[in-house]
Amino acid sequence: MEKFLKVTVSDQDYLINVNHVLTVEQGTGTGAVDILYDIVGHSATGASEVIGVTLTASTADDTAKKKEQIGSIVEAIEDALATSWNNPIYTLSPKYPVTSVAQVEKAWA
Repeated sequence: MEKFLKVTVSDQDYLINVNHVLTVEQGTGTGAVDILYDIVGHSATGASEVIGVTLTASTADDTAKKKEQIGSIVEAIEDALATSWNNPIYTLSPKYPVTSVAQVEKAWA
């Protein structure tokens, strides 16, 4: 059974499959953390592949805060995977509130 992190931003819920997380790392931009997958999907245009998701917390605005944010997301992934399979969705409550969610895409040429 697959396990998911639920992230809510502006009353919109997003699910992140934690069974396919390859790594969690600093993203580009203020407060950005990338969760990269070990699988790819396609974008609506077909011009690129979705390789992960970027969670941005506008208050995680320096290197130390980004490290704390990454640590809290990694812990949430661990907790999600450790919960009973009867509870496939785990609500993410990171150190700093997520203010936006975006796909990480890579164009293959």
